[in-house]
This record gives sequence, C-alpha cells and structure tokens, in this order.
Amino acid sequence: MNVNELNVVILAYSRPDTFKQVLEACAQSISFVKVVMDFPANEKIRTKQEAIQAIIDNSDINCLIRKRNENFGLVRSVLTTINEELQDNEHIVLLEDDCVPSQEFFEFVANSLEQHEEDNKISSICGTITDCKFNPWGWATWRHKWNYEYFTKQEIKKIDNLHPELLRFLSSNDVEESIWSLNWLASQYKHDTSAIFPSTNLITNIGLDNSGVHSAKKGYTKWLISQIQNH
Repeated sequence: MNVNELNVVILAYSRPDTFKQVLEACAQSISFVKVVMDFPANEKIRTKQEAIQAIIDNSDINCLIRKRNENFGLVRSVLTTINEELQDNEHIVLLEDDCVPSQEFFEFVANSLEQHEEDNKISSICGTITDCKFNPWGWATWRHKWNYEYFTKQEIKKIDNLHPELLRFLSSNDVEESIWSLNWLASQYKHDTSAIFPSTNLITNIGLDNSGVHSAKKGYTKWLISQIQNH
C-alpha cells in the first residue's frame, strides 16, 4: 500500500500549537488528511478552533474537515469517528492532536496494514512500543477487526491472562471516564490478540503537559506511560 492511500484522521479540539506540529509532520509524508473537530464547549475553545482552522487554511497538505454540531466529549468523539470512518473505509489511521508522527510511521503503517490484514492475532498497528498490548498514540486498525466492547472495571479484572501490572493498577485505582482505550486494550487480552509494534518508537507525544484532558502524572495515562519501551 502506498502511504497516500492511507485513511489518516486527526482528532483536533482546542490545541492549535500541538495540532500544527502534527499537521506539519503529516505534510512531510502524505498529501491528504481528514480532520475531525468536536463542537466547542465554550467561547474560549471556539477561538482556539478558529486558530486551528487558520492553520489548516495555510497548510500545504490537503485537508477534509468535519465539525461536530454538538459537543460529543472525548470518548464519544473518538469512537464515533472510528465507526464513521470504518463504514466507508477498510481501515483508519488515527492521530490525536498531540501525537506527532515520524516520516517512518506512515510507511510502517502502510506495510503493516497489508502484511497483517488476514492475521487474526493482530488487531491494531501502533506507533509507540508498549509492554501491554495496545497504545493509542498514533495507531491503525481494520474494519473487519474493529469490535469495540464495553467492560466494567470488575469485568476487566476477571479476564484471563490480563497484564499483571494492569490488574494491580485496576485493583487500587479508578479509571477516568474520559479513557476509551482501556476497553480496546482489555479486548486484546480477552480475545488473545495484540497490536503490531515497530522496532523503534515512531510517535512523539507532545501533549503530556496537562494541556489536554489526561495528565501524565496520574490515572490510567500515568500507568500507560509506565508501559512504554524507550526504543
């Protein structure tokens, strides 16, 4: 698969500075991206989104923009975007507005989408290497493999072969309502599948400064960071 055949989607909301870096990184490797923006919750965010629009208007990359007519919130926005895209496309490559891809990321994803399309043990392609089975910082999946399930914390804890450190985390911590990826991770353990990872990290997360919804210093995001392998 050619990198320009990739269905790349960027989720943007209120961080024009980080979004600009993500978009510029995409422009170095591909010619077209989609940008999905949730409806602004207030006037301050509306102003931020105007700045994001200006960045898109002045970009060298061709963009298709979809703006929500109501505020979905993070979890609903992510899951709705994935489901919408997979209705019309065989795959999705999802970037959030703080996950800067290297040029090698797109080639790795394009090759992996072809190579592992029929491998039932591989459910996703991730750009960040983690000890657990999935990382949401720049990733891709196929239409026929996307089967998102909702679990309670207690249901996740009962899954066989769950990562022992995840089990310990869940036994002593609540999980933020704004976390969507834990369910997809849990599904990998439930169905004995996993993501495919590169040999070196291909995504740089520049949003771990409390500018976004999640904090690197607490909760599930802190645990996920503890699982990253620094290659």
